[in-house]
Amino acid sequence: MELFKLIGPRGRHTPPHQQTAVVVNELRMELTKLYGVLERERAAQRRSHELNAGQGKLLEMIGRGVPLKDSLTELMLLIESQSDGVTCSTLLLDETGLLIRPGAAPNLPEEYTRALDGLPIGPTVGSCGTAMFLKKQVIVTNMMEDPLWAPYRQLIEPYGYIACWSTPIYLNSNEVLGAFAMYYRQQRSPDEHDMELIEFATHLAGIAIERTRREIELSRHRENLEDLIRIRTLELTEAIDQSKAANQSLNALNHSLTSALNDLYATQQELVQKEKLASLGALVAGIAHEMNTPVGNCMMAATNLSDRTRTLSDLFARGMKRSDLAIYLKDATYSSDIIVRNLQRAAELVTSFKQVAMDQATTQRRRFSVEEYVSNVITTLQPSIQNRSFVINQNIQKGIMMDGYPGALSRIVNQLINNAILHGFEGRESGIVSILAHDIGDELLELVITDNGNGISAEHQQRIFEPFFTTRRNLGGTGLGLHTVHNIVTGLMGGTIRVQSELEIGTTFYLTLPCIAPEQST
Repeated sequence: MELFKLIGPRGRHTPPHQQTAVVVNELRMELTKLYGVLERERAAQRRSHELNAGQGKLLEMIGRGVPLKDSLTELMLLIESQSDGVTCSTLLLDETGLLIRPGAAPNLPEEYTRALDGLPIGPTVGSCGTAMFLKKQVIVTNMMEDPLWAPYRQLIEPYGYIACWSTPIYLNSNEVLGAFAMYYRQQRSPDEHDMELIEFATHLAGIAIERTRREIELSRHRENLEDLIRIRTLELTEAIDQSKAANQSLNALNHSLTSALNDLYATQQELVQKEKLASLGALVAGIAHEMNTPVGNCMMAATNLSDRTRTLSDLFARGMKRSDLAIYLKDATYSSDIIVRNLQRAAELVTSFKQVAMDQATTQRRRFSVEEYVSNVITTLQPSIQNRSFVINQNIQKGIMMDGYPGALSRIVNQLINNAILHGFEGRESGIVSILAHDIGDELLELVITDNGNGISAEHQQRIFEPFFTTRRNLGGTGLGLHTVHNIVTGLMGGTIRVQSELEIGTTFYLTLPCIAPEQST
């Protein structure tokens, strides 16, 4: 087998011993390149292992609550061990979010880091101040030429640093906690490995800074809570002492109030009973007034019939004519008709007054016509206004029926009309009270009672339904009238009542009542 023949520089064949030397030299160069690649891979694996171990150590330090500066210093040293020629630092942003504070820079000159303390962040404050202000990464490859470093060039120049890359450290996507910086003494830009280190460093620094901030915040809250507890304890102690001192007097006062409340309840019941008796008295007066006309007519007709009968008797004794009997029969028929019609009217009035009286005295439930019943109630009130120029107008929708308590409705209408006469028309010679009622659907009716009297002030409108509130106490007012009306409307009848009034214009009460009153528990 022939050996490969190598041609020399002048076209001559290379001797065999020289051919061997060339091959060996090329193999040596390839082995050297391969060894370099292997060394770089081993270094990369070693650094990756160191980085993972360092991450575990840092997370353990953060979890144990090691001071922030110690954790950040360990992190800076770890990053510096991963890249040749780099010097790392972490700067913090104070709680105001405006000023730079030192974090950790184990291998930066102390004079330089002290000079940065207290600087305000801004759009041209070097790499870190600008990064925190703009909330984005700032890469400066040559600080001696970049305008961001113009105000601070003399500060950094003595230390020989040329490049400075700064990346904000975030608590979340909006709040900046600080900045991580990498310094180099030669002009350069970050590669893929550098960007991985930056992401690694900012992530761990953010965890450490956030943990410290939370601890400070918790400590502050704890101190505030302790102060608050101490203050509240003192206040509670004083309150307990005061409570003990006042306990006996409070017991005595409670006994007095209980006794006064019982007396007040008894007085209220007595006044309510008097109101009922007064209402029945007005009813009796109404009966007498309304019965006067039919009874008087009956008396007149009966007297006339009696006179005519005596005359006929005398004529019969002397000899009565046919014409005398005819005249007597005509007069007797006329008088009898008057007597019958007026007695029927009297009977109707007695029946109506009897029903109203029974309803006022009891709370029996029955079905009744609103129009007819309100009309009967108004009739009983006529005597109280017959000698005064007061008018009561009634406009009740026909056909409205209620299944409820007519006595309660009677007391409501009585009280509101009397209230208008006594208060609304005080000092007036005339006045008009209007009563309207109409169906508003959903088995509800609205009863509206209006007067054109003095009106009620806004201040008093807020209190008119309170028990014992009256502006006529010196004239015998009890202050229970409208309070009783309110209780009847909202309680027994299951409705609502409101008032609208304007001084010198008049007052209107709006009552919304169910056509079927709620059942009362026994």
